[in-house]
Amino acid sequence: MADLDEIRRVYEMLDENCDGVVSVGELCGFVNRVGITMSEDDVRSILNKPLQEDCCYLRFEEFVEFYQSIFNHQDDEEKGESEDLMEAFRVFDQNKDGYISSNELQNVLSTMGLIPQGQDAQNCEKMICRFDSDCNGVLDFSEFKCMMSSKVSP
Repeated sequence: MADLDEIRRVYEMLDENCDGVVSVGELCGFVNRVGITMSEDDVRSILNKPLQEDCCYLRFEEFVEFYQSIFNHQDDEEKGESEDLMEAFRVFDQNKDGYISSNELQNVLSTMGLIPQGQDAQNCEKMICRFDSDCNGVLDFSEFKCMMSSKVSP
């Protein structure tokens, strides 16, 4: 489970206009940048937010609940998790060859606004190398799954 500092960093990254809340528009923009096409109405629906104008943002406390609901799946949702991981893998596998290279990882991280991770090619190579169990310089789905489920130690 992510700690509150990590969730706060994600929340602040999504708050593009620095107004202290994440709007449905900001969340929708992020989702679309990572390759998942959704309208603001779709995002409101997922968030159970009414379509009224005064309910078009998430306060930090609401975002924590949303974030934890996404990343704290239980065993009965493993199939859904695997499908979600495959969809995420496809986002990173930009040339659709079945592998994620350090260049693809860097491109997606930069697009997502995860800086400095997305700007540092060596950092992306190290991330790939850490989980590249067959030492071929790229991640296949199995290795990607291990990377996504690992707990990063300080």
